[in-house]
Amino acid sequence: MGPAETRHYLSESLTDNVVYRSAEPEIRIRRTRGATGTVYSAESTKLAGPTHSDGVDRAADAATRGSGAASEPLGLEGKRVEASRSGLGWFAPVWRLFSVAPKTRDHRSCIRDQPLFNEDKTIVVTVNGEIYNHEELRNKLSNHKFRTGSDCEVIAHLYEEYGDEFVDMLDGVFSFVLLDMRDNSFIVARDAIGITPLYIGWGLDGSVWISSEMKGLNDDCEHFEVFPPGHVYSSKKGGYKRWYNPPWYAEAIPSVPYDPLVLRKAFESAVIKRLLTDVPFGVLLSGGLDSSLVAAVTARHFAGTKAAEHWGGQLRSFCIGLEGSPDLKAAKEVADYLGTVHHEFHFSVQDGIDAIEDVIYHIETYDVTTIRASTPMFLMARKIKSLGVKMVISGEGSDEIFGGYLYFHKAPDKKEFHEETCRKIKALHQYDCLRANKATSAWG
Repeated sequence: MGPAETRHYLSESLTDNVVYRSAEPEIRIRRTRGATGTVYSAESTKLAGPTHSDGVDRAADAATRGSGAASEPLGLEGKRVEASRSGLGWFAPVWRLFSVAPKTRDHRSCIRDQPLFNEDKTIVVTVNGEIYNHEELRNKLSNHKFRTGSDCEVIAHLYEEYGDEFVDMLDGVFSFVLLDMRDNSFIVARDAIGITPLYIGWGLDGSVWISSEMKGLNDDCEHFEVFPPGHVYSSKKGGYKRWYNPPWYAEAIPSVPYDPLVLRKAFESAVIKRLLTDVPFGVLLSGGLDSSLVAAVTARHFAGTKAAEHWGGQLRSFCIGLEGSPDLKAAKEVADYLGTVHHEFHFSVQDGIDAIEDVIYHIETYDVTTIRASTPMFLMARKIKSLGVKMVISGEGSDEIFGGYLYFHKAPDKKEFHEETCRKIKALHQYDCLRANKATSAWG
């Protein structure tokens, strides 16, 4: 199953607009960088959408409007008028992905490099994410020519070799749209657990819209929904297919004996592979078991990272809380033990109340628990970004995997205990992952 921690990017807040044109006249890419992050909009003249009765091409209009970040907060259940899906054989001429990866000079420089292409530019990919095993995959694609150093470029070439069956070869966190210009088909995929946000919508004209924020779909779709994690959507098949099929997904009680050494190795490997970046990063530290273990593994391996080489040899840790809260005290004790450069932030009850409206706008949910947990994270992310830190690692997901919530002790038997942990993991994208990703990327 997926790792018990998540990394969140705090992207640069810049304002410029750049329009790219491919060698072929059929596709135009617009990059908009602003307070909400970097937006890539692609307009294909080959696949132009229908013009509406008011004479406006909604797709082209959306491409020029960019992220739609100025939209009013929307009803989060979406519009319930079901769209006709008879027109799913063609690709909606515009797609948007709100990239939250930082602009860097290493292989993760996906903002600068997007959209990504194959050799003859017949395969076009726009992606929000990071592929950890990209070097291994590149070695399998030795007959392909890579144009960039982006870890996500392998997606275009893997599709050429394996079609839409390649997604389970990716080890990483990602949401992407891939357009095959040869037959005007497309696929959309999301990572196994749903670390990166993704939504899909349908217009009344049958057009399909993809965005990593619901705000990007509100004006153009009669129905939109969460894109399910671990799935791929194919325009040829007109529906979803689950590509992520681990043994635990069937919720059968595990029969493999518990081995703490195997567990430790898997956990450490999950943390270490997320440290391969040259941007300044840190860890979120509450003083609890989950974040403390993640921080301990990170601190142990930090000295050998590119970030340490470029930005200094001490790991930074961050915590926020009300004045005198136990989390602040516990986090300080762990930070002192690990030797991190610790940053302790305070907020008041009024600060939290004042932020609630903005928090709901950015995380796009009315779930009370998620809002409550997102509010201090939202306030802390602004302070972390002001320090020049681009990425943070946290301990999300461990309570779901190991049954760490208090009510788990009431499970009547191991079957119900296991089924509940599986249910919680499958729902992470609606709660903890949503909070961690959107609360941290809200500041651009």
